[in-house]
This record gives sequence, C-alpha cells and structure tokens, in this order.
Amino acid sequence: VYRRLQEKIVGRKREIKNILAAIRVGRNMVLEGAPGTSKSTILKEITNQIAIPFFMIEGSAELTPAKLIGAHNPAEVMASGYTPESFNRGPLTQAMIEGGFLYIEEFNRIPEDVMNVLIRAMDERKIVIPRVGEIVAASTFRLIAAMNPFDDVGTERISRAISDRFCRLVLDYQNEEEEVAVVRQKAQGDAYGLARLAVKLA
Repeated sequence: VYRRLQEKIVGRKREIKNILAAIRVGRNMVLEGAPGTSKSTILKEITNQIAIPFFMIEGSAELTPAKLIGAHNPAEVMASGYTPESFNRGPLTQAMIEGGFLYIEEFNRIPEDVMNVLIRAMDERKIVIPRVGEIVAASTFRLIAAMNPFDDVGTERISRAISDRFCRLVLDYQNEEEEVAVVRQKAQGDAYGLARLAVKLA
C-alpha cells in the first residue's frame, strides 16, 4: 500500500507511514495543518488503495447530532410510523455500518454536543438511536479529524477528553520542489514551464 501511495502522492513519506501505522493499530487520528497541506488528499488516496468507504463532512457551529447520526423521514413516518426503514442514516451511522472512515474537516469548530456523540462512538464503538436500535461499528471504522492551527479565527481548543482519544499528526506546507511537483501532477504536465512560477507567485 505504501509504495502505491508514493506513486500517487508527492512526498509526505513520514506522514503516510504514520497514518498507516495508526490505522493498522485501530487508532483514530487528528490531522492538524493549514488549508492546502494535503490532509484530505492523503486520506482519500489511502481509502481508495485499501478499498475502505470514505465519508467527509464539514465541521461548523451548525453541525448537530441529528445531522451526524441521521433522522427519520417525516413523510414515511406519517405513512407507516417510526420504523428502521424510515430512518435516513447520517454520515456517522453510515461510516460505522460500512466500516468506513469518517473524515471531519474543521474539527475544532464543532459544538460540544456533537463532540459528545463522537466520544461515545469512539469509546464504545456503538451508538443507540431511538426507534432504530443499537448501531455497532464494523472493525474498520475510524474517525479522522482535521483542524486548522489553534490560533486561526473561529477555532477553539479541543478538550483533553477529546485530544487523548486521538493520535495527532501535524502537517506543514511542503518544500518548493515538492510543491512544483504537485502542480505538475495536478496539471498533468508543464508544457509551458509555468509550474515553478505559479508556486513562487502563490
């Protein structure tokens, strides 16, 4: 897997090794870094290579437990009452059932009640949904969080209760040569020799 990932991702050897190691031993992770430091790119490629479902949600003050877990469809409830079939799964529930990775961006912007739901899912690896029953996570389920540095506008420091449950990995911007290689890869070439100029301008 590591060798295949190196063919898809420029650099990031240490980061890829650490993420793969954490996944193998069943740990959840928090990736800390500024936007554009390849956090989601690495995770999407890892899940693609090991054939694991990937679910991504944006963390914000508007994220609620219901949006994370799911809710009953009102029309179906009116027609046939509360049944497991009328329940529309949220990304957390879907990831637990399918054994996928739930990737939460802007993790240090989400409300405390959502954090509490995530703690339960990580610690007990199950959640109880009223009128649906108990949802038990498949063995490959992982929670991967990403957050900007603490001093960014609108961010909060996550509590010790949360941070102790994650392996933390800090990603910084790559060096100039790797940035140029990334631009060339994304642009599928550099016929006019503009990749280095683009990196310098950025």
